[in-house]
Amino acid sequence: MSAFAAVSAVSAVSAAAPGSRRPARCHARRAVARAGPPASGAELLATLELEAPGWSGGYGTGGKVWSSSRVLCDYLVDVAAGLEAAPPLELRGARVVELGSGTGAVGLACAALGARAVVLTDGGSKSLLRLAETNAARWSKSARAAGSAAPDVRVCGYKWGAAPLPSALVEGAPFDLIVGSDCTYSVGGHGALCDAINLLAARGDSPEGAAEPAVVLAHQHRTLAAALAGRGSAGWGKDPHLRMFVETAATRGLDVREVRVARLAWHGLRNVSVLRVTRAASGGRGGSGGTETT
Repeated sequence: MSAFAAVSAVSAVSAAAPGSRRPARCHARRAVARAGPPASGAELLATLELEAPGWSGGYGTGGKVWSSSRVLCDYLVDVAAGLEAAPPLELRGARVVELGSGTGAVGLACAALGARAVVLTDGGSKSLLRLAETNAARWSKSARAAGSAAPDVRVCGYKWGAAPLPSALVEGAPFDLIVGSDCTYSVGGHGALCDAINLLAARGDSPEGAAEPAVVLAHQHRTLAAALAGRGSAGWGKDPHLRMFVETAATRGLDVREVRVARLAWHGLRNVSVLRVTRAASGGRGGSGGTETT
């Protein structure tokens, strides 16, 4: 039984019994009590039993599961099901690191989809790291209780680009997959994010030619925020922050390709782009980046 199917089964038991006045712990989880792979990122996230209190308690922006996380999980579900036509990406048995993990939603989703080891990293407060640890421990406990072998999930603080790397990242390398959602909203952090990607990808470099890790990010377009900051617009439903990230990445030897756009509202002002990032030195296509599919 997969970790997803196992936790889905446990989730069914946690719902309120018929006629009981005790509410279920999470209404969404009642809808996913079935075996088999998840049909969507939302369905997968519903099984993770995430604590996401929002901005309160010193968690900051990391205490919320943002739309970009859900869209990235949709993409990963499709990858796991073999429905995604993007460059090959194997989740089962992968070693994964999540950048800017917040609640740990995307990294734990990777664990539920078959990753063998996951490191959740964030440069936020100690409270936020404890939140990720709590979520990881709860999910692992549910998976083991349902008879599934829970992968190794670790949490560590990490400021992008900082050296030396935390021991959890050194010991977890080389990684097969680097993921991050809503890591690109702050223009001032673009350079450090690119440095972190290069640094983590380089942990797999060896004379034997270790495989290059796949890098998948999700970018939430915030057109109004960009306009208020005086950065203008990149077109309807597109903020200039993505273009600025692509340009910064190119100066760091990284190529960024948009492989999916999720339109979350009819007006097009809540779009989320899924990005694949490759290192030019590893054979990835160099240049200024662009759109692969929409």
